[in-house]
Amino acid sequence: MKKQDFEFLINLLRQNAGWEFDEEQYFVIDKKISNFIREKAYPSVEDLIAELKIGSRALIAQVVESMAFSDTAFCRDYDVYEQFQEVLLPRIIDSNRSGKKLRFWSLGCSTGQETYSVAFALRKKLVGIENWDINILGTDISSLAIAKAQKGLYNNFEVQMGLSARSILEFFISEGEQWRINPDISKFVEFRRYNMLDRLTTNALYDVIICRNVLRYFAPEYQEQILARISQVQTPNGILYLGKNEHVPAVEKFYEKVNGFNCAYMCRNVGLERPRLQDISASPNSESLAMPSFVRPNMLTEKRPFASEAFKKEVFKK
Repeated sequence: MKKQDFEFLINLLRQNAGWEFDEEQYFVIDKKISNFIREKAYPSVEDLIAELKIGSRALIAQVVESMAFSDTAFCRDYDVYEQFQEVLLPRIIDSNRSGKKLRFWSLGCSTGQETYSVAFALRKKLVGIENWDINILGTDISSLAIAKAQKGLYNNFEVQMGLSARSILEFFISEGEQWRINPDISKFVEFRRYNMLDRLTTNALYDVIICRNVLRYFAPEYQEQILARISQVQTPNGILYLGKNEHVPAVEKFYEKVNGFNCAYMCRNVGLERPRLQDISASPNSESLAMPSFVRPNMLTEKRPFASEAFKKEVFKK
């Protein structure tokens, strides 16, 4: 691929998805675009780029999706997952017992493993889960990834990545050579396509937002925009999870590190007037990739009580 073609593609990805690439990622881009050209039967990369320059939104969306990263696994980074399941999640559950309502959002969820892993933890730790109002949302820019996540069907290799045989039998139903998520798990989970540069169209508030190993692919200015946006849809003292080795300087503007917890941050916007969500800036191309109204009716304009000071002290204790 010629240098000018590479530069055109990384600029297109930056404008439409916020992803930041440099010359070190040349081979990653080259491999992905070669696969796309072969699948779509384009004669050459030059022919593809010529059509992209015409400005076809549908084609641009397809190219962006083809570049999406899909590295994921069930219960990924088990030390982080175990700490979430065994320590932080029980505290979040206890702080919400009066209302019996919990909301989770997994951003950049890829094919759904991370999102379902949250449901696994809840099933293990929340006694009487059937009496709670639970919603675990997974979103990703790739419609293909979302389609797979919605099916909840995984092969042997995928389920063995992070899960014990006992967990597989507990949370899945065998279907020949594949494994389907048990309906007792999937009923708490939903998936929607979402471009993280786009405007949010919900006033639902989330107790935990999981955005692991996603922001590192974005340009710094987009990292800050995304964090500003998602911090507005967190409950007071809501928790954000980033990647284990992910360094995002802008996170400190909106969150504070939770002592003793890997990758966990608490939202700073406690007791502050929240701006109208439609006033938060959207990407230049949000018209064609706007976030759908994915929430259930009872989640709209949802009001949640402030977490107690006791909960905050408990979470921040060393």
